[in-house]
Amino acid sequence: MSHNSLNEANCDFIQNNEKDQKSSFDSILTKRWKEAQENRLFRYVLNIQDSKILDGKYKFLAQLNIDRGYKRRSPENITSMKQPFNEKHFNFTKLVPEEQIMNLNSTNEEDIIAINVSPIEYCHSLLLPQKCKQLPQMVTKYSLYKAIELFSLSSSLYLRVGFNSLCAYASVNHLHWHLYYLNWKMLLEYIDLKEYAGPVQILHEYPAKGFCIKYSNVQNIDNFVNWAFLIINYLQNAEIAHNVYITRAKLNLQEEHKDLRIYIWARKPSTGIKDTVVFNPAICELFGHLSIKCK
Repeated sequence: MSHNSLNEANCDFIQNNEKDQKSSFDSILTKRWKEAQENRLFRYVLNIQDSKILDGKYKFLAQLNIDRGYKRRSPENITSMKQPFNEKHFNFTKLVPEEQIMNLNSTNEEDIIAINVSPIEYCHSLLLPQKCKQLPQMVTKYSLYKAIELFSLSSSLYLRVGFNSLCAYASVNHLHWHLYYLNWKMLLEYIDLKEYAGPVQILHEYPAKGFCIKYSNVQNIDNFVNWAFLIINYLQNAEIAHNVYITRAKLNLQEEHKDLRIYIWARKPSTGIKDTVVFNPAICELFGHLSIKCK
């Protein structure tokens, strides 16, 4: 599927009830992710020992996931936003076939979903757009379309999709997006936003201020992607580290999830090899999903 074929006819983001349902995509992803777990392809079996909504107005979710800190692959040494792809370092062309559990494109094997062998949450996987092109970890407009497409394929209220740029705690310099199910109601699904420019709004009543584009403000896939990519591409060209998070959201505080939000955070850069044990505020943490690695 080219990104031009992603249109209103095959892109349904609306959820008309609060029951978390499964589409065929959700069912297949879940089945194959579980099979990979049974076949011991992960570095550890996902074991979130405790989950808690923290006191306070931001309703942060803290989850104790010790294995994520101590058993994951050592991250790549990231020195620059413009760091080129290096085939000698670990990259996703080196995955074993069993780790690649879905192919989003019927005509070739370029757009792959693979398991994340060090999962942070249920069905934690990686969207690998145009995997064989060996692109560095920079958002392309095509990859943003493919990330949005996942929400048209899924009917779950709790699918989440995120991107960490280089120098914003990306661990692998090969284009990838994270996806997983987070079965909790989160503040950023409905928090009030401040008007800024056009459909771009500001997340301001929050510790990590950022940009947000709501699908309900554009109601057109191309405009939705174009406005988000305008910001992301500016950050990339200016070599400003950033994180992107996409989630279903509530419309005007209604009960139903009838909207989609793209959050974009510019942030101070972090270089070197990421310390996997300490608290690193990457995309999950900015969304309010805090992964704790030690008691």
